[in-house]
Amino acid sequence: MTNRDISVVFRAIGSLLQIRGEDAFRSRIYDRAADIIEKLPRELSSETDKQGAPGYDKEAVQQLRATPGIGKAIEDKTVEMLETGRCKYYDNLVAEMGTDILEVLEIRGIGVKTVGRFYQELGVRSLEDLQTLLESKKLKNMKGIGKKTLRMITESLAFQMQLRKAKPLRHSLQLAEQIVESLTPLIADGWIKQKPEWTGHLRRLEEVCRGIELIIVCEDEAAFRFADNIVPDPLRSFLELFSQNPIVFKTGERIAYTYNSDSTAFVETDRSEPTDDVRDTLPVLQFSVDRDFPVSLYLCTPATYPLTLFLTTAADAHFSALPDCSALRTTETDITETGIYKKLGLPYIPPELRQDGDSVTAAAEGTLPTLIEFTDLRGDLHAHTDWSDGRHTLQEMVETAKAQGFAYIAITDHSVSSTVANGLNRERLLKQVAKVRELDAEIDGIKVFAGSEVDIRRYGELDFPDEILEQLDIVVASVHSNFTLTEAEMTKRIIRAIENPLVNIIGHPTGRMLGHRPMYPLNLQEVIAAAAENKTVLEINGSPSRLDLDPEFVRMAKDAGVLLAVNTDAHGIPQLAHRQTGLNVARRGWLTKNEVINTYSVEELREKCGIG
Repeated sequence: MTNRDISVVFRAIGSLLQIRGEDAFRSRIYDRAADIIEKLPRELSSETDKQGAPGYDKEAVQQLRATPGIGKAIEDKTVEMLETGRCKYYDNLVAEMGTDILEVLEIRGIGVKTVGRFYQELGVRSLEDLQTLLESKKLKNMKGIGKKTLRMITESLAFQMQLRKAKPLRHSLQLAEQIVESLTPLIADGWIKQKPEWTGHLRRLEEVCRGIELIIVCEDEAAFRFADNIVPDPLRSFLELFSQNPIVFKTGERIAYTYNSDSTAFVETDRSEPTDDVRDTLPVLQFSVDRDFPVSLYLCTPATYPLTLFLTTAADAHFSALPDCSALRTTETDITETGIYKKLGLPYIPPELRQDGDSVTAAAEGTLPTLIEFTDLRGDLHAHTDWSDGRHTLQEMVETAKAQGFAYIAITDHSVSSTVANGLNRERLLKQVAKVRELDAEIDGIKVFAGSEVDIRRYGELDFPDEILEQLDIVVASVHSNFTLTEAEMTKRIIRAIENPLVNIIGHPTGRMLGHRPMYPLNLQEVIAAAAENKTVLEINGSPSRLDLDPEFVRMAKDAGVLLAVNTDAHGIPQLAHRQTGLNVARRGWLTKNEVINTYSVEELREKCGIG
């Protein structure tokens, strides 16, 4: 387990204890442990030992033991999780209370104390229970729940219920990795020829996925025709591990094999009408995991793999816009995806653009963009250190960026209004600027920009006056508070920051947190128009919890002539890898190299963007 995994368990324990009505001191012990472990500079886990058992870094655990706030009980539970991947104390709490109540904590407008009241006094155990409570109008008379709070709860609940059938990309990838890992025995057994590959939502890199789709390459068709309807032993073990609902095996003949408790498969005719969609001929194992989240395993042979990859990657809107694909039923089986598009009279369309028909039109017209590549990125213009809420020092962040091939990095710690993030006041900021200048002079091979992620306050004013901002190389202005403003108020607020000539970039412009918080009310057309007029850059925030801007808005900005920055918003060394997740959004937003300022040289940043 990673430090983050352990901290999630401890945070959940703290919340469950508070909800159950335990002494607040006990819950704070677990909350504090979660904070400490999540911010540790090194992972507690290590490679497995010679016997293949999970290992852990004993020196790191000893250092944890010496940390104030970490007692023996926390240490024992941490070691237990590192050794077994489980925590019995947490499992017992879950057995008693369930985990659904933790989802109620995600609702805006209520905190853990209110959720505790719902749990203890009103029997709320899940989002469904909360929805029933709202419909009964009982909350109207509950002390501490006013009209504004009630409206916020109602809106937030609707958002969370909508997300029930979807998962952020990072969570979908984690689940997909678990499925792939569980399929490893089938590779060793020879039933699968190679590691399963993403397709569908995952291959298109959608920020929110509504299912997991993987391609399974078998030796030949006989491997998935299930002789005598008997499920192979390795596959049976996999199904027992991941199946929550009956698994259905579909073929072009519309025959379904449903996995039953006897580990056999029986024939059941699917009476739905056949369609002309060539994709309906693909053999696929379908089942659900984690609250009916659908999983599809497309089965193919090495010869039919490219066609299967092509057919399963495209969203329905993209596939429908393609020329007639019926001929692909009998096309040569060793053709590549590029060859398939060529047979359709089109150039190759990257997977990220197979979301709708626009890319088909552009391909037919010869206007498909040459998308930005990872190798085009030269640096990061939004990163944090332990001066505010980062996990690593200024020196560590810069040296790691240099080692990873960055040409430049901007240090943009939080400003004074972000008290939760240990934001810098004027004196600390200017002291840090001096340190950045010294480090920039000492380290060759990388440019270090001195900057700040400056809070945009309630009415659009910034945390620091212009005479302070003028001393910075770069200013990233972001909203971190007052999310409940009206659309007109929030739009005016951000535009006022855009109009400040010392602001270079607007950070995470819509404020969304995937799976947690929708974007705040905002007129993006007006914001983008203001950014274009003032030559202000809009950020694509690569943090997997944000991925903000949405690709739709990225395209709007591109069409308006607004430049964008792909930034990591890194709060530690591992998060410098968020360049890739940010790049995924840029590609889905049709961006080319010239439209992303992180591809510029230091000189170009100064000349074109006023940075430096």
